[in-house]
Amino acid sequence: INVLEALSLRGSINELLQPGDVIKRLEVVNLGSTFPSAQVKNPRACRAGLMMSANSWSTQTLKRYNRRDDRGRAYNQMLRSGMREYLHFDPSSSSACIVTCGGLCPGLNTVIRELVMTLDDYGVKTIYGCIGGYKSMVKPETWITLTPESVQNIHKEGGTILVSDRGNPPHIEIAKTLQKMNIKQYFVIGGDGTQTGAFDTFTCTQEIEHEVAVVGVPKTIDNDIPILDRSFGFNTACSEAEKAIFSAYVEASCNTNCLGLVKLMGRHCGFIAMQATLAARSVDICLLPEMDISLPRLLNHAMHLMKTKGHAVIVVAEGCGDTLLKSSGEVDAGGNKKLADVGPWLKEHLLAYAKKMQQPLSIKYIDPTYTIRAVPANTNDSVYCSVLASHAVSAAMAGYSGVVVGKVDERYVLLPTHAITKAPVKRVQLNSAVFERLLATTGQPNLAPGLGDDWALLPAAPRALPESPPVQPPEAIDFNAWTQLDSQQMESPPEAAVAGVTLKIF
Repeated sequence: INVLEALSLRGSINELLQPGDVIKRLEVVNLGSTFPSAQVKNPRACRAGLMMSANSWSTQTLKRYNRRDDRGRAYNQMLRSGMREYLHFDPSSSSACIVTCGGLCPGLNTVIRELVMTLDDYGVKTIYGCIGGYKSMVKPETWITLTPESVQNIHKEGGTILVSDRGNPPHIEIAKTLQKMNIKQYFVIGGDGTQTGAFDTFTCTQEIEHEVAVVGVPKTIDNDIPILDRSFGFNTACSEAEKAIFSAYVEASCNTNCLGLVKLMGRHCGFIAMQATLAARSVDICLLPEMDISLPRLLNHAMHLMKTKGHAVIVVAEGCGDTLLKSSGEVDAGGNKKLADVGPWLKEHLLAYAKKMQQPLSIKYIDPTYTIRAVPANTNDSVYCSVLASHAVSAAMAGYSGVVVGKVDERYVLLPTHAITKAPVKRVQLNSAVFERLLATTGQPNLAPGLGDDWALLPAAPRALPESPPVQPPEAIDFNAWTQLDSQQMESPPEAAVAGVTLKIF
């Protein structure tokens, strides 16, 4: 008897879908619909059953939380990524180019390495690396040639050998450079701003009728890319962030009246701060950009922890620099808002409030941001990066363009680039089970502002102790007076004879 079969009930898709549910198929562009295809048989060895086709689709997991959950949901149906039996491009006459943009992230070199290795495995022998981000895409004289030998061990290093940068030149100029250099496969590694630029370049290549596959590998250490399960580098970042929290806990617990304050990455979302806090299990307060936070309530709870425990650990995501306090509104070269530095700001307020409440306090402040960004990918991310890169090359060789590769519901898929650049960024849901688990782990109360003035509800500062009168030094006493000896006795001590021995008495 098949136990699983006996426990399972057969049902139709119509029974699983709820009223209002919609399944949307995310179609992607294939250059075969515009340009003649080479229809070259795939030279890579692979079992036929593992090959994907134009009809290999994956639908997001259907959900229903309980019987009262009757809200309609939109489910995406996406094309599966992976090797195809026939290629659109002839590898022997192909040239590829790779560029990295934006901030550093664990796994960049791993993606570059696997792109080169997979392209070489397909038979593409001309592979360029663009040094300096999009700005150098219009300067082909600065490009370098990448070979399997030159990238053999770069996955063991942090950062990117292609030197990342921010800022976008006109994308029509990038498209014309790709045409001039006869680039057939163009791989873009970067976040939502970078992928927006990649889609603009893709649009320009179609306008000038240049046959090139533009494929993106999404990158953001914050893990805020919509639809995707996670972005590469996030797993490594959480592991490194946990180490910083552990250091803060040791400092706080091993010093008198000490508080450990850790600022972690997360411009618009608090996934790193939340995951690292859940893993460390030694954090007392975790502050995320998604939370509505009252500074008075935060300060009051922090002082309560210091009075009752004698130490505390606070984790704050950098995005709170636009919620707890307001940023200047300036943007960097990549179009990202410049956030106010919330770490030192919060440290100053904690120290000031502790002084007002006459609570002894020292703060050990840790900002591991650039330490985390610079490390190589860990085991989990390294494998993830290699699969993403391999699938990106397979997508390009099959002629798909204006797409990104990623994992959705544990399946590797191709998404039209605008599916992730036009949608709102992914954020921590405050009504989710994982956020409830975070609150249970830290034990922190609701820090949201109340209906009234939270500052007025703070306990009054202790009354200052009356100042004691200054202690007067004792009056100087003469040594002779203190010994009760007069000067004559000191100058002429008496003599005594004992058994024929003359003694002088001092």
